Amino acid sequence: MRLPISDERRELITRTLNCVTALCGLAALALLVVVVGWPLEGELRLLVRPAGTALLAVFVAQEVMRLLVQAHMWRYAKSRFLEMTLALAAGVELLFGEPILRWLGERSQDWPASTVTVLYLAGTQLTLVLLVGLRMLRRSSLLSGRRLSPGMVFILSFALLIGLGALLLKTPQATTGGIGWIDAVFTSTSAVCVTGLITVDTATAFTRQGQWIILGLIQVGGLGVMTITYFFAYFFAGGVTLRSRIALQDLLSEENLGHIGTVLGVIVGFTLLIELAGAIALHTALVAGGMPADGLVFFSIFHSVSAFCNAGFSTLGAGLADPSLEGRVGFFSVIMLLIVLGGIGFPVMKNVWIVLGARLRRALGLRAAMPPRLTANSRIVLATTGILLAGGTAVIWLTEFVFGEGAANGPSLFTALFHSVTARTAGFNITPVEGLLPATAAFMMFLMFVGGSPSSTAGGIKTTTLAVAALALRRVLLGRVDIEAYGRRLAEDVANRALAIILLAVGFITIITIALCALHPELSPADLTFEAVSAVGTVGLSRGVTGQLGDAAKLVLVAGMFIGRIGVLLFLLSFIRRRAPAGYRLPETSVVLT
Repeated sequence: MRLPISDERRELITRTLNCVTALCGLAALALLVVVVGWPLEGELRLLVRPAGTALLAVFVAQEVMRLLVQAHMWRYAKSRFLEMTLALAAGVELLFGEPILRWLGERSQDWPASTVTVLYLAGTQLTLVLLVGLRMLRRSSLLSGRRLSPGMVFILSFALLIGLGALLLKTPQATTGGIGWIDAVFTSTSAVCVTGLITVDTATAFTRQGQWIILGLIQVGGLGVMTITYFFAYFFAGGVTLRSRIALQDLLSEENLGHIGTVLGVIVGFTLLIELAGAIALHTALVAGGMPADGLVFFSIFHSVSAFCNAGFSTLGAGLADPSLEGRVGFFSVIMLLIVLGGIGFPVMKNVWIVLGARLRRALGLRAAMPPRLTANSRIVLATTGILLAGGTAVIWLTEFVFGEGAANGPSLFTALFHSVTARTAGFNITPVEGLLPATAAFMMFLMFVGGSPSSTAGGIKTTTLAVAALALRRVLLGRVDIEAYGRRLAEDVANRALAIILLAVGFITIITIALCALHPELSPADLTFEAVSAVGTVGLSRGVTGQLGDAAKLVLVAGMFIGRIGVLLFLLSFIRRRAPAGYRLPETSVVLT
C-alpha cells in the first residue's frame, strides 16, 4: 500500500535513500576487499557476519521504503526489476541465513560458507552502487551539460576496475610473498585488458585465491568490450538525445536500441556457456592424456576463460609451452577454437546464428519465407579472419620450419597454425617466443597489430579496419569511384575512420617503442618493438624482456595496454568535444604526393 505523502516529500525521501544505498554499497565494497584479502580468523571472523547481516537489513529496508513512496508502485517495480530481484534475494538470506550458510559450508571446499555469503552480499551491493551512480550521473548537470560519452564511461569503468584489481592483488591472501604496487597495477591492467603480459610469475607469485582474482578480472575485462558499453547504453538510453542514440547504435552494432537489455543477457549467457563447454572439453582432453587430476578442474576453467577472452594468462610458469603439455594436440585444438570464437565478434556470431537458424527452420518446412542473409560486415569479418588464419599459417610454416629449424610442439604445420591463431591477441605460446626466428617474429607483429574483430574480446586495429583499408586501396588501384564489398557500397567516412585508426595505432606503438628503448638501451630494440606491439594490441606474447623492465617502463606498458584496449581513436575522441559543422567549405587545392 502506497504511503500518502506529497511529491516534494517523496522526492526528499528518494534522495535520502539514494545516499543510503550508495553508502551501503561502499561499505559492501570495503567488506569485499576484507573478505577476499585477509584470512577470516578470530575477531575478524566474528565481525564479518554481523556486518554483512546489517548491510542486508539496511538494503532491504531502503528498497521497501523506496517502493512504498512511489506514486505508481507496479510501474516502478517493473522499471527496477534488477533491484527488486536483488532485494528479494537479500530478504531470503535475512530470513534463512543460517540454513544457507550450512548448505554452502557442506558443498564448499575452498571457501568458508561465511566468505561465500559475504562475497555474494558485496557483489550485490557493488552492483547497486553502479546502478544508483548511473541514475545520478544521468540526472546530473555533468551529463546534461557535456553529455558524458559512452567512450568516457568505458574508460572510467576500466580504470576503476584496474584500481580495484590492484588493491585486491596487494592483499595478503592473494600472493605467496607479496608484490610491489607497480607489479600489482601491471598485473591488474594486463588481466582487465586481457593482454597476458606478466612481470611476476602467475604460477608461483600468486596463491590460488590470487589466481581466482586474476580470473575474475579477465572475465570482467573480456566481457568489457562486448557488454560494458551495452550495459551503460542500456541505462543511459532514457536520458540521451536522439543523436546520441544513433551514435550508440553504431557503436553497439545493434539496429534496435530497445533490445539492448536482451542483447546483454544473450552475450553474457553465450559467453558463460562457451567457457563452460570449453572447460569441459579441456578437462576431458587432459584426463584422456593421463594428466594428474589434482587441481585439473580449476586449471581447465582458468584456461578456458583465458582463451575465450583472448587473455593469454596461464597458471603454468612456461605457459602452454610447459613440458607437461608437450604434444597435447587435442588440448591445443580446444584452446584455438576458444580463441577464434572469442575474437570473431558478437555481431557476427549473432548474424550467423540467425541465418543458420532460419535456414534450418526453412529446411524443416517450418518457414516459407526466404531466410536472412549474412550481412556485408559478417562476410568481411569471416573472409578476413579466414585469410589471416590460412595466410598466417602458411607464412609462419615457411619462415619457421621450411627456411629455418624452429621448435615445434606437435606437427610443424599444427604449430604454425597455433602461432597464427594466438598472435591475433590471444597471447598463448606452445613454444618459447624468444626462440622464434626473426622473420617469424616480424610477421607475428603484423598479426598482433591487426588483432581480432570488432565487439569481441580481442584487441588490435581489428579485421574490418584492415579489410576497409585494403578495399580503399583496391578502389584507388582500379580507378573506382566507390568502396565496394559484397554488392554494397561503403561510406567514405568508413574509409577515413579506418585510415585514422591505422595511423593512430602506428603512431602510438612508435611512441611506446621509443619510450621503452630510451628507458632500456641495453635491451634489443627488436624485442622492445615486439613488446610494444604486443601491449598495444593486447596480445601478451613476449620475447622474455617484460620481467627485465624497470618501474618506469612497466608504467609505459600499462599505458599501452590500457589505451590499446580502449582503442586509440576512441580514447582520443572521448576527450575531444565535437564542434558543429561549419556552414561553408574552403576553396579546394592540390598537394603533390608522388
